[in-house]
Amino acid sequence: MTRTPADDAQKRPSLKQSTAASFWLEYLLDAALQAGIDLTDELIRLGVSDAQLEAPQARISLETENALFDAALQRSDDPLFGLHMGEHVRPRFLGELGYASMSSATLGDAIELMIPFNAVSSEFTRLRFAWQDGNLWLIWDTPFEHLPSCPARLEAMFAASITYGRWLIGAERNPLAVHFKHAPQGELHEYQRLFRCPVTFEAQDYAVCLEAELLDLPLPDADAEVHRLARNRMQQAVTRYHARDDLLQQVRLEIEKRLQQGVPQLEMIAEQLGMKPWTLRRRLRAEGTDFSALLEDHRRQLACDWLRHSQRSVNQIALELGYSEQSAFNRAFKRWLGVTPLHYREQPDPASR
Repeated sequence: MTRTPADDAQKRPSLKQSTAASFWLEYLLDAALQAGIDLTDELIRLGVSDAQLEAPQARISLETENALFDAALQRSDDPLFGLHMGEHVRPRFLGELGYASMSSATLGDAIELMIPFNAVSSEFTRLRFAWQDGNLWLIWDTPFEHLPSCPARLEAMFAASITYGRWLIGAERNPLAVHFKHAPQGELHEYQRLFRCPVTFEAQDYAVCLEAELLDLPLPDADAEVHRLARNRMQQAVTRYHARDDLLQQVRLEIEKRLQQGVPQLEMIAEQLGMKPWTLRRRLRAEGTDFSALLEDHRRQLACDWLRHSQRSVNQIALELGYSEQSAFNRAFKRWLGVTPLHYREQPDPASR
């Protein structure tokens, strides 16, 4: 039986339900600034608050992150924006992986940490490896190849990996090969300038090939004690990531369902999830959040979406979000984004340019 694009779309994960870490978003915003692009208006339009950007454990939906990436691509007028973004990678844009990789004994040890941490950074790709003819192939799989931004994203990841790897070892060593599934996005000499190896386009996989001897290269900043602490923090971040997938997503889904009947209550959601209210509070606190924050975050996202993309009145939105009166909603919205709901609705939508 022949598979159709509709079959693939049904199996594809949702951008709205997939996420990226706040430090990855900081990386994108920094790259945009390096290209002379200020995305502040997009952040406001999408309802992303400073608190979200500054929270080390916060996660942003790929739907929001993708809108920001698209805006950066369009405004940069640079078909190789992703490639150039990768050149500006810094340890602080890698979250807990930054110090853990820097303090590793060898490049191979650092790469070993990258693989489980990849999804913590962004769920846009999954990273795996394979050995072939004695060489290591790092392979990035993505369910989002249909997105126009996909080529630039993968180019950013590849360029960042190679640039950061050279920085880690303190030497200008090159991969054996780079494979992209897409066609060239710009001048071929730019790919050659950065990767300094054969680059194949329209290949079977998104992959980078490294010779085995590179893995044994010692890192100048290796420090066993620092590495032990940093690796523990990184492993905790990976554990938190996998744990929060279940609990936080379930709580968000319950909030979304119950908003239609009024203000969701923690006690009722705890009962639905089969736990005591104090247990749910404790588990949310361990994830660096609480029920009020999750409820407010969901209200904020819905409010921004409805103000931009629906004909609901401000009063109707306030009531549907569970506010007893419009004035309470106005105060909450101004706290989130610094403007009133009416002012936000009247602002021109940058996406319509």
